Amino acid sequence: MRLYPRDETTVAVDHAGVHYEPADDGGFDFPAGLSDQMHSVHVRGRAQWEDAIERQNRMITEEAARRADPATLLDAVEQLVKAARATGEAAKADAPKADAPKAAPKAAPPAKSDDGK
Repeated sequence: MRLYPRDETTVAVDHAGVHYEPADDGGFDFPAGLSDQMHSVHVRGRAQWEDAIERQNRMITEEAARRADPATLLDAVEQLVKAARATGEAAKADAPKADAPKAAPKAAPPAKSDDGK
């Protein structure tokens, strides 16, 4: 069973002379007996390992709580506004200063013909 460490700092696990490395998604593929044992480990009442379903439920709950908090949402919007302003000001500073637009050249007056017209 694939288990995911809750602390997300676990980079490898050695058990009974076998070395386990995490997969690309951070999960560890343990044999059945070991995965049951690792899944049952709790420290101060907090699970140290979770399966894919528990991980997904936790991440959804955390994201929903983050989005439901108005202060967090306001802070995120303020950070976006500041970043947009900073980007806009940096773009203005980097842009070459253009001279005032030049007026179109005046057309030469029509040439007078020899007969005075």
